[in-house]
Amino acid sequence: MDTKRLILWIFVLMPFLNSNGQCNSSAIFANDSTNAFCFEIEDHVRKCYTNDIPSHEYGPFGGNGAIVAQDFEYSMCRYPELDTETSNLFEDTTSQLCAGGVVFGVSNIGINYSPFARLYFVNPSTSEENLNFHVEADFTLNMDLNGGHVNVLGRYHYHTAPIDYITNDLNVDGNSHSPLLGYAADGFPIYYRYLYTNPLDSTAGVSSFESSYVLKTGNRSGDGISAPNGAFDGTYFEDFEFVGIASDLDECSGRYGVTPEYPEGTYYYVLTDNWPNIPRCHKGKFVDNSFRIGPNCPDSEAATDCSIVPILDLDDHTFSLDYDLYPNPAVNKIIIELADNLQDDVSAIRLYNIHAKTVFKADCFQEEISVEGFPPGTYFIQFNFGNDQLTKKIIIQN
Repeated sequence: MDTKRLILWIFVLMPFLNSNGQCNSSAIFANDSTNAFCFEIEDHVRKCYTNDIPSHEYGPFGGNGAIVAQDFEYSMCRYPELDTETSNLFEDTTSQLCAGGVVFGVSNIGINYSPFARLYFVNPSTSEENLNFHVEADFTLNMDLNGGHVNVLGRYHYHTAPIDYITNDLNVDGNSHSPLLGYAADGFPIYYRYLYTNPLDSTAGVSSFESSYVLKTGNRSGDGISAPNGAFDGTYFEDFEFVGIASDLDECSGRYGVTPEYPEGTYYYVLTDNWPNIPRCHKGKFVDNSFRIGPNCPDSEAATDCSIVPILDLDDHTFSLDYDLYPNPAVNKIIIELADNLQDDVSAIRLYNIHAKTVFKADCFQEEISVEGFPPGTYFIQFNFGNDQLTKKIIIQN
């Protein structure tokens, strides 16, 4: 973050901090006219308080829609963990309570990324909705220059990436790595398409990335009455398919690599100029209830979900002196040497491949990890130490 942007950020944030340097939610929620938000850390949880009014230009909106301040409090894991399965953002059509789906994440200025809308193909004869075909919001709803609009309650949210804000307010032009643009509901960071060319080397230049989704070819198989027909043109979510070789980004528009904020490496999501613009699934293990949409949603469980082990004070330990991994490159196994006084503090070990797939997991310290038969390539080994997390790159060879 350059000095000018840092000074501006501090100027904006100062009115919303209390005497302890933590977020003053009362001041944020009392502001009904201008952008007010704040991020803070509570142990293992990252929290965001926001009034949901953007700091950038917005509107006009169709009809009588007008933006109305909201009181939102989001909680996400400070040290997120990749899961073995992905989870989509779809609503639960079998329930009436807290069934509206999931907000993808919250932006760096407190606006939520919420790409899905409750829009389906409608039978022209019976007006019955076909829940298997989700209409893309920007085909039906009125979006402003930042891909946002307001719902019937006046809640502003992004359905596509806020390109005008990114390019004209933040002056992002591809000459450097994207700034941090918020956090997903599972806690992983969000960036825009300009990323390090080599995900493991911050000195190798910056390239522009697109998602790995493309329009299907041919025509839909429906009859136009009970299901849509016609050519695949992007009207529906189901018009697109994931083609892994099209990009380095995975099915959730993410990848594992280093960033300015995470020089040791992390999984992160990417906003793109092509569909889906905002990712449509999560890779993380925990998505908190504060990101769920609908009436009567349960309270946040982040304090429990994100703190699997007691918080430990490891400030006196120096990782670079107390652990070692070898051989690197590895062939058949990885040996982990860790100081005896740290071994009981390890709450999890995860090994990810370059595509952020979990290939090994353990919930306690292990001195040896077998990698025999693993495809050669770059991997990341992650250690959770109570309130600290450490990621190390390792190469596996045949």
